[in-house]
Amino acid sequence: MADLVNEFSWSRSRDATFQDCRRKYYLHYYGSWGGWDAGSAPDVRRLYVLKQLASRQMWAGRIVHDAIEMALHIYQQGREVPVEPFLEDVIERMRGEWRGSRDGLYREKPKTLALFEHEYAVDLKREAWQMLSQNVKTCLRNFFRLPLLGDVRKTAPEHWSIEHWSKVFDFEGTPVWIAPDFGFWNDAGRLTLVDWKTGASDADATAFQLGCYALYARDVLGVEPAKVDLLEANLREPTVTPLAWDDARLGEIREQLRLSIRAMRAYLMAPDANQARMEDFERTEELRICRWCNFKAVCRPEVP
Repeated sequence: MADLVNEFSWSRSRDATFQDCRRKYYLHYYGSWGGWDAGSAPDVRRLYVLKQLASRQMWAGRIVHDAIEMALHIYQQGREVPVEPFLEDVIERMRGEWRGSRDGLYREKPKTLALFEHEYAVDLKREAWQMLSQNVKTCLRNFFRLPLLGDVRKTAPEHWSIEHWSKVFDFEGTPVWIAPDFGFWNDAGRLTLVDWKTGASDADATAFQLGCYALYARDVLGVEPAKVDLLEANLREPTVTPLAWDDARLGEIREQLRLSIRAMRAYLMAPDANQARMEDFERTEELRICRWCNFKAVCRPEVP
């Protein structure tokens, strides 16, 4: 099998990492490259393991997203979901993942759950973990009660997109990774794209993310913005917030993408080959970011 090549691409998470800290961006997307191989250099392997770390809040969000995807598959097959037994099964799987992380299984198998709190021995009371599982239950109960779910189930399941129509598309020569959490065509022939949220909303970040969904609909699916409904479904509240879109705002998203891609590529010593040097990527001076950075142990170990 041919060696994997580290090719340049763009995603919302990659952009967010770049904005947080240039050094963190380098370590995540370049320094850790190849660390999936257990025989890789120890420093590269260490970075790869650290790259996989997730905060407990990120983990809880992923659990909710995975559970929703599973529930939608069940509905798509014409079956009902027994909510409370379903929730108990989700929490039991959480307990198993938590134990694996606590025991450090991820150091040998980096693709298993690796919690930041376990790697850095963050002192959390039992109540904090219990609150996390309660939040997962709350979000999922709210999902099952959403009028939006009722609207979805009134449409034909063959018009649903649970695992995304596409994951990557070409944007002016750059592969861009954008895929809505869920999408469906309603009875009026409109495309609805949904982003599930489990934490606090950030208006600017949400507008950019949903704007990228509008771009995805236009450039990949060929659906004009006027025929797309963009929804942020905050499952913690719960609220469903529509975001209006038009061609002018879509132009702003395109320009924001161009600027982000241009800034990332400007840091590369060989842009065409996607080659980078660590010394070209400065560390942030905002130590609040360092405190919760996966790479703190190798970049700023003095930060408590």
